[in-house]
Formats: sequence, structure tokens, C-alpha cells
Amino acid sequence: MKPTQRIERHTTAVEVARILRQRILGGHYKEGEFLRQEAIAQELGVSRIPVREALAILEAEGFAQREQYRGTVIPQLSLKEIEEIYKLRSMIEPYLLEQALLNITQETIDKVQELIESSKNCSDLNGWGELNFALHKTLYKPANMPLTMQILDQLLVRADRYLRMQRYLSTEILKESDGEHQHILDLIKDGRHKDAVDALRKHIAWNEDDVRQTYESALEGRY
Repeated sequence: MKPTQRIERHTTAVEVARILRQRILGGHYKEGEFLRQEAIAQELGVSRIPVREALAILEAEGFAQREQYRGTVIPQLSLKEIEEIYKLRSMIEPYLLEQALLNITQETIDKVQELIESSKNCSDLNGWGELNFALHKTLYKPANMPLTMQILDQLLVRADRYLRMQRYLSTEILKESDGEHQHILDLIKDGRHKDAVDALRKHIAWNEDDVRQTYESALEGRY
């Protein structure tokens, strides 16, 4: 049975999102369960507009997922999927970087540096995520391996739900990740290509560990 909790009508979508987020993390909504706008609006004593906006916020954070023609659902998340995603990333991305470094140009290096600087100055969590994906894809583009990049894109889409939750619950991860990206690029600039690939492997392993810890902490209700 869902908890009864009414709020004042002037409550913003942010407040509605906060309540729903707490319920998701607290296990009141189960994975695979749909969030019905009308029922939530009636229970909380608000119109459907802030509820709809709140669901969009949760979707952007990775706590909910929009399914066409069906509505908003609590996504299926698992530690097993995290392990599989990062196992594949650790195999594919270093290989892509190795191949890309054979053809890398100053133009690509400058573009990656640009993305890192934009990322450092980005305060929007979702905007940061887009810059992060763009950085990785820009770095690997000189490999000229479209099929492998397509596979990586699919992995990143699967990882995105966990990464959104990670960014929301662990904002310090942004600074650490920016620092690691800069370190990898600095090694490339110095011509230390093998060290750059090794640093990428460590970066992916570090990111997996943090995603895993963030997810486990959320399940334990620490947030």
C-alpha cells in the first residue's frame, strides 16, 4: 500500500519530484511499476501539470523511464547489468582508443580539450552527461570503426540510467571524472599512448566501482 501524503497546491514540480524520488529509493514503487499521473495528482492534492513535470525530472535523473503509449515506469536496474555493461566497456573502449591514437590529429585533441573545459564549467547534471558522452565519442572517432562505435553507443544508452542516478546522488563524481579525462588527454598530448590507454582502463574501472556503490547505497536507503 502506498503511503498517504498530501501537499499544498502551490508545491512545485521539484517538490513533487522529491517525494516521488524518496518513494522510489524507499521501495514504495517497485521496478516495472507504472507511475500514474492522475492517481499521484489526486493523492498529493495537486494538478496533473506539476506531476507531469516531476516525472520528466525523474526521467532525466534516471529514476523513471518513459515508454511510448504506456506512460512512465520504474526501470529495471541491477548490479548484474552494471557488471556486464562495464565488462564490455572495458573491452571495447581501450581497443577503440588504441586504434584512434594511430590517426589522432591536433584538431581532435583540441576538440576533446574544449569538451573537458565545457564539462568543468557545466552545472547542469544532464548537460554534463551529454558532454561526457560527446568527449568519449570524439576521442574514439579517429579509429574509423563505425560498427564498434554503434555497439558502444548501445552500451552507453544502457549505462545512462545508472549514470544519471550516479550524478544525482554523487555530485563529486563530476569533478573526479573531469580530472581523469584531463589526465588521459595530457598523456596523449605527451605522446604516452600506452599510458593513456591504461589510464582509460582505470577510469572505466573506477567509474564502475562508483556506480556500483551509488546504486547499492540507494538500495540501502542512505540517500
